[in-house]
Amino acid sequence: MAFKQWMDNAFWENSEKDKLNCILEIQDDAGREERHVMMLNKTDQDGNPNPVFEEVISALGEESIDNNTEERKVRKAAEKEEQLQRDEEHARARKLEKLFNYKLEMFETEEIKNSKNRKLKAKIRRSKSQLEAIYYALKLLEETYEEELENGGEE
Repeated sequence: MAFKQWMDNAFWENSEKDKLNCILEIQDDAGREERHVMMLNKTDQDGNPNPVFEEVISALGEESIDNNTEERKVRKAAEKEEQLQRDEEHARARKLEKLFNYKLEMFETEEIKNSKNRKLKAKIRRSKSQLEAIYYALKLLEETYEEELENGGEE
């Protein structure tokens, strides 16, 4: 004997409550189970009542569907907020990685790499932005060029 049951997680697709999202679970005589996700309209194209829609409403109850809809809204809002936080965290991580790579590239510059000024090199390493790193790198380069000029180096 075949058996069919509406899952109790149906929810409204809109505030007018004329579109219903639900799952029908069917078990045939051989014991095989099938699940059908269904989007049901209250009426057909001609405006006639949809008997399957009414069947779901009577089987589950409008209050139960209202509760499922509200729980789903809350859950979806929480998931959206969580995804937003993950996206922001990924963006911060990418920004930090970009800054780190930028600083590494700076330290590949001969004048910075060979500089004895540990204070400015440390400030470059601890910089919180590219602009700050550039500022300290320029100070270090300026100092290096001034030393070269004092030592009779090239201009």
